[in-house]
Amino acid sequence: MPDGQPPTTAGQDAKGGPASHPVPQHLPFLTLVLLLLLALQFFHTQVRSWVSGRYRALATFGRALDVCLEEYVEPRPAPELVQAAIQGMVDGLKDRHSAFLPPFVHRRLQERETDHYAGLGIAISVTKDEKLAINQVFDASPAALAGLRPGDIILYALDHDPDNLKEPVKHDFTGVKNPAWASNILRGEKGSKVTLGIRRKTGPPAKANDAKDEDFEVTLTRGEVRRPVVETRLLDGDIGYLSLDDFPDDAAGKVRDGIAGLRAKGARALVLDLRDNDGGFLDEAVRIADLFIPDGTIISTQNRCPDENHVYHATKGGPAEDLPMAVLVNAHSASAAEVLAGALQDHGRAKLVGLKTYGKGAVSKRFPLGDGSGILLSTGRYILPKGRSIEGSGLEPDLLVQPLTREERDKLDLPPGTRPPDPQLDAAAKLLRERLAAALKGS
Repeated sequence: MPDGQPPTTAGQDAKGGPASHPVPQHLPFLTLVLLLLLALQFFHTQVRSWVSGRYRALATFGRALDVCLEEYVEPRPAPELVQAAIQGMVDGLKDRHSAFLPPFVHRRLQERETDHYAGLGIAISVTKDEKLAINQVFDASPAALAGLRPGDIILYALDHDPDNLKEPVKHDFTGVKNPAWASNILRGEKGSKVTLGIRRKTGPPAKANDAKDEDFEVTLTRGEVRRPVVETRLLDGDIGYLSLDDFPDDAAGKVRDGIAGLRAKGARALVLDLRDNDGGFLDEAVRIADLFIPDGTIISTQNRCPDENHVYHATKGGPAEDLPMAVLVNAHSASAAEVLAGALQDHGRAKLVGLKTYGKGAVSKRFPLGDGSGILLSTGRYILPKGRSIEGSGLEPDLLVQPLTREERDKLDLPPGTRPPDPQLDAAAKLLRERLAAALKGS
C-alpha cells in the first residue's frame, strides 16, 4: 500500500468514494418481460370482458329463443323467430337508414345493384282510382315482345305452376294500393309463365276519354330484364337531357356514353335529372362527378373508425368539364344522388333546380347473413367539399320550382305514354339557354 493513503474499507473505492457495482446484464430483459406481462394482463382483461359480455348476451338470446320455440301456444319455425329478433335489434338502433332485409327484399336490392332481374320488363304505378297501370315498357323485354303498351291497365295476374300440376294462382289488382306488392307478384323465376288480364283503351289517342275499353289476356314468359338506367334526348336542339334513375354497376359508363351521344347530336349544355333517384353505389356517384369536376374534393366520408375515413378527389380530363349544367332534384333524390348533386353545387358546376332533397347522408353497407337475408347498416357520414353534411338537412335548390300536382296532371287528360308538362325541366332549360346566350354575347 502506498505511503500516506488510508486503507480502503467495504463500500469505498480506492479513492475513498462509494464502491460502484456493475448493473446485472439481465435486468433490462426482466424489466421488458415485466412490462409485457402487465400489458398482456390488461389486454386479457379487456378481451375477457368483451367476450364474456357477448357470450352472456348470446346466452340470454338463446334462452329466450328456446322458451318461445318450446312454450308458445302456436308453434313457430325458428328462422321466423330469429329474423323477427334481428328486425327488432336493427330497429333498436333507431337509425332511419339501417334495416333488416328479409330474403325477398335483399334479393330485390341485389337486383337493383346489377340493374337486371327476372321479370316482365315494365314500370308500373297506381292510378288515382287504384288501378295498376303500365307506365313504361322496356325495349326487348318479354312485355315488349308480347305487345304491351304504356297506358295498359293490368286487371289481374294468373301465376302458372312450373310443373303444370296445380291450377294457376290468381292475383286481383283491382283496388290495389301498393305497387311494390304488385311488382313482387309480377317478377319471378326466369322461364316461369304468367297470364295478365289487360284493359286497353282503343280509338283516337287525342280523345282518350271517348275511347272504348278492350279487355284481353296475354301470357308471358318471364326473362332476364335489363332496367334502363339512363335516358337521353335533346331539348330545343342544343340542350341535352340525361335522366339517371339509379347508381348500379357501371352507371358512370352509361352516363359517359349518354353525354357523348348528346354532344354528337349538337348538345351545348346539359340538364341532369336526378329526381326520384334514391341512390346506389357511392363509387359510381364519384366517377360520374369526376366527368364534370376538373379537380378538388368530390366527397369525404367520416366513419366509426378514423382509419377508414376517405377523401375522394377529382381528376382532370373529364369529358364534360366544360359543359354548362343544371341538375333537377326533388324530395326523393337521396344518398348517392345527393352526393353527386351536392358536389356539383359546391364546385359551382351546376345550379340545382326543383325541390329540397331527402337528406340521406349516411354511408350504408349491406351485410349478407347467409340465409338469403341481410342487414343494411349505416357505417359513416358523407361530408361535401365545402364541409356541409347532407344527413337530415338535404340540399336546398338554387332555383325552387314546384312540379305539377297530381290533380293538374289528371285534368290534362293526356293520351297514354304522353309526357306531361314539366315546369322544373322547363325552368332548368331556360336557365341554360340564358347562360348560353350570355356566353355568346360575351364572346
